[in-house]
Amino acid sequence: MAETKLRMGLFSAFTFDDQASCEKAIRNGGIAALISAGLTAVFAVIGLSTTSDDPSMRMYLNPWLFVDAAILLVLAYFIFRKSRTAATLTFAYFVFSKATTWYDAGAPKGVFLALVFFLFYFTAMRATFVWHSRYKNTTESESANPAAQP
Repeated sequence: MAETKLRMGLFSAFTFDDQASCEKAIRNGGIAALISAGLTAVFAVIGLSTTSDDPSMRMYLNPWLFVDAAILLVLAYFIFRKSRTAATLTFAYFVFSKATTWYDAGAPKGVFLALVFFLFYFTAMRATFVWHSRYKNTTESESANPAAQP
């Protein structure tokens, strides 16, 4: 019988069923945090030399966004180290940030992009909890006893 090839679906990046896919979801969440930190830093740099008459744009062109970018960089580092706390804080920070930004703007803007980041952060948060409950002990025991590895 011919081997069937698994197709990658739209939401395959947001699911995990083994250790490799769990680690991939965590890595994707860390990469999403790095991308968010980079974009935030770009807006902060632009905000150093640009002002806007539009009040909704002023919040995006604020040099204080460097603090936001630094927080995201630290959280991304710890997400890559599989920290449940960092993944949860990143998710909560993102949700709080979007809620306050949309409240200040008067209407939700960039909903599709926000949904994508939401899914990456939420999946990374779930994956860190799953990784710690299922795979952390097996990874530590393999590294502690290298002679037992094939």
